[in-house]
Amino acid sequence: MRASTKLLIGGVLASGCANDPEYIAAPTSLEAGMMDAMGNLVTASASLTLPIKTESASDMAKRTARAQQLMIDVVPYVKVSDLAVSLEWTIKNLDQAPGHARIILNGANELFSFDPAMVVLDPTNDEAPPTPDLQGDIPLDIAAGAEMNGVFREDQILEASIDLDQITRGNVSPFKAILTVNKNDTLFQPLTTPVAPTVAMPDPVQMPLGNPIPREAFAQMVTFNLQFVPDHHMVLEYNLRVRDLRGIMDDLLLDAPADQLQTFAPTSYVPVPLTED
Repeated sequence: MRASTKLLIGGVLASGCANDPEYIAAPTSLEAGMMDAMGNLVTASASLTLPIKTESASDMAKRTARAQQLMIDVVPYVKVSDLAVSLEWTIKNLDQAPGHARIILNGANELFSFDPAMVVLDPTNDEAPPTPDLQGDIPLDIAAGAEMNGVFREDQILEASIDLDQITRGNVSPFKAILTVNKNDTLFQPLTTPVAPTVAMPDPVQMPLGNPIPREAFAQMVTFNLQFVPDHHMVLEYNLRVRDLRGIMDDLLLDAPADQLQTFAPTSYVPVPLTED
């Protein structure tokens, strides 16, 4: 099964962890599925960034030293071992007719952001499949006037985080990263930029680039970008459920003053494709 479509409907989160979860409610709900003035269905999107405490100079020095020991460019401040995140959602169908909806999840870690629309390996091929999303993008059947609850589980967010890191820092093809299961990987090897097949190179090979990145340096998603695509008038409400395994989230969460929170400025991942002359 495609990794980005393992969406649990009405799922129950696993329990038994010693860390109490914290809930970060989205500031606003997403309303979509109405017709605009041009007769097109309205979609909605939102972005939510985790309220991470500002990094201390001591922690930064330790990260820098560890990166030098591992002989890699950087050990991220927020790693996959630091947080366990899930995203709970509720869809309400406000229409008196049944409909369908899709929830699409992409996002960013502290280093890179990933938008599939920006990743086109072969712009000369109009029939090339679109780059897949990190999670979601499957049709959900919503009865008239009904509600549906669901969740992107902790293991799905972990998978998305590792896929995102492999695609961006590792230059792993998005198709390979997202369509395979990587959540248990212990390292990944950065590669040269992925390229589209051409007549001259029908099976292009990516070469290793630098040292492997171990799991202790895998970057955790810190920004969650949602797109809500219903075909009838519906509302999406959601929240993040976070187990803070390292104690790096601010106690005030989204109410924390901006100067207490780490500022993230990830680079947009846009690989430079090699096209046929």
